[in-house]
Order: sequence, then C-alpha cells, then structure tokens
Amino acid sequence: MNNKDTNKDENQLLTPYRITIKQIDSDKEVWSGKISRLRAILLTAIIVFIFGFGMFALFAWTPLHYILPGYLKHETRAQIVDNAVRLDSLSRQMELRELYMENIARILNDEITIDSITLDETTAANLDSVKKWTPDILTKSSPESEAFAEEYEKDERFNLTMLPTPNEGLLFHPPLMGNIINTFNPQYGSYGIEIQAARNSSVSAVLDGTIIAITHTIAHGYIVMVQHNKNFVSIYRNISECLRQTGDKITAGERFALVGTANNNALLFELWHAGIAIDPRIYITF
Repeated sequence: MNNKDTNKDENQLLTPYRITIKQIDSDKEVWSGKISRLRAILLTAIIVFIFGFGMFALFAWTPLHYILPGYLKHETRAQIVDNAVRLDSLSRQMELRELYMENIARILNDEITIDSITLDETTAANLDSVKKWTPDILTKSSPESEAFAEEYEKDERFNLTMLPTPNEGLLFHPPLMGNIINTFNPQYGSYGIEIQAARNSSVSAVLDGTIIAITHTIAHGYIVMVQHNKNFVSIYRNISECLRQTGDKITAGERFALVGTANNNALLFELWHAGIAIDPRIYITF
C-alpha cells in the first residue's frame, strides 16, 4: 500500500501539465508549453534565490546599504565623534564658567575670607617670610655694589640668553591632562614625554597650526605632525583616530584626535623647534 502511494506521488510530481496562453477576444492560442510540478517547484526556487541574492548584493556592495539602520559613512561617523568631543568640551567650559561666576559672587558677598583658604606648609612659610622682610628702599647702594652691577651689565650685553626666547608671544596649551610616566631624555632615545590617559581620551593642539603629516605604524598607531609658527613642530603618537586630515588648520586647544592603541593608551608627545627636540615641560604646564 505504501509503495503504491509513493509511486502515485512521484507520478504526480513528474506528470507534465500544459500551460496555454490565449487571447480573450479571438480565443487564439498565443503560447503553450509543458511543465511538471517538480520543474515548477525548482523554477520557483531558482527565481527566489536569484532575487534574494540580487537584493543582498544590491544592499551589501553598493552605497544603498547606508540607508539601512546601523550603517554610517566614515565622514558621518567622524562628524558624530567630533560633535561629541566638542559638546564635551563646551560642557566642561560651561561648568568652569559657572564655578568662576559662583566664586566671584561669593567674593563679592564676603563669603570667602583669607582664613578659609587652605595653604600648604611651604606656601605658608613663604608668606611668613615675605611678611617679615621689609626692604629698606631708602638705603643707598655701596660703591662696590654699583661697580659690580656695571661690570655685570657689560658682560651680559651680548649674552645669547638675554635674547628673546623662541616661544615669546606664544601660549602653549597642554595636549592631554594625565600622569607623565616617561620624561624627556634624548640620551636614551626619549625625545618627548609619555602621558598616561584613558582610552579614547581627546588630544588637543598645543598651538595654532597646520597638520602636515598623518602616518600609521604598528608600534605607535597613527602619528600626527603639526607645524606651528616660529619653527615649532608638535608630534603626537599612539593615536587611535584622527578627526582631521592632512592640510587642515587647527587652533590651540582644539581637540582633533583620540588616543589609544591595542597595546598602549599613553600619548607620546614631542615638541621640536628648528629641528631640535626640546622638553615640552619647559613651555607647557601639565
């Protein structure tokens, strides 16, 4: 009984059927063909597969996939990160301004007194020494001191240390606030400082300048070089993502990159002047 049913089902799948297309008015046969149920099922499956693959290829390998939720262009993603960094910076500035205004109001209302300021021992000792020292401005200098001052002025007239320093007129901004774990030591190949920070912390420009190079290495991730006025060049290593491009102009304090690589979250910062590496701590307060 089962064999008969099986043979009957197979015969139904293989039994050909005629498909005819006729005109309604004249009843004239336009096209006819034979097809079995099995072929109809296979043909339908092939058409569905081709249609599905075509739709997948259309959205996967063409710009149309950007209209799907969760897919963003690289420029859009970078703009979102930039806006988030700017919003965080503005929020921080607003908090500082509000705190400043609160302190001004407390000072005007006599709510803050000198006794309320906590001083460490060194500062207190310095203040005490200043209070105890009263210079006698009416005391006339001795001939020996006048002769020494005149001789000192002659010797120092052409001393290079009396010339204007390279950073005259420049206000440096710290690239990142954090703990300095490695200091400047050119003798051991350390031409800058290493600042420990949280991953994806924002990096700021130390001066107004122009990005002249963005490179990538396995050891230090992205390396960004910025040219500033008066022959200063700043170099930022261990950058995970740079939010600007080569040739873009940036201002002092502007956050233009994120720090952190797969192996290191510390920022390697170098400051060069006229082709010579200098200790950033001379010009920047961290």
